Amino acid sequence: MTDKDQWYTNKELYEMQVGLSKKMEALSAELGKTQIMIRDYNGLRERLQECEQRIDLVTGQRAGGKDMWGYVVGGIGLLFAILSQIKG
Repeated sequence: MTDKDQWYTNKELYEMQVGLSKKMEALSAELGKTQIMIRDYNGLRERLQECEQRIDLVTGQRAGGKDMWGYVVGGIGLLFAILSQIKG
């Protein structure tokens, strides 16, 4: 083939290849950063789930404690009602 039949010269092809290689390196670096960000996000997500579980546990314990005191007060009231009926 003659130079007239070729679409690009060897120099142009080499420059295109070098440019493509540089772009691929930059893309690889960005991909590495993205993977690190995703890993960190997943770690934060796990910590958030643990914190939510603790909050749910503490909230449940408080609600259970309030319910228990309600039963205790109700039981004392019932006991006084029964005692007042027996004496009265």
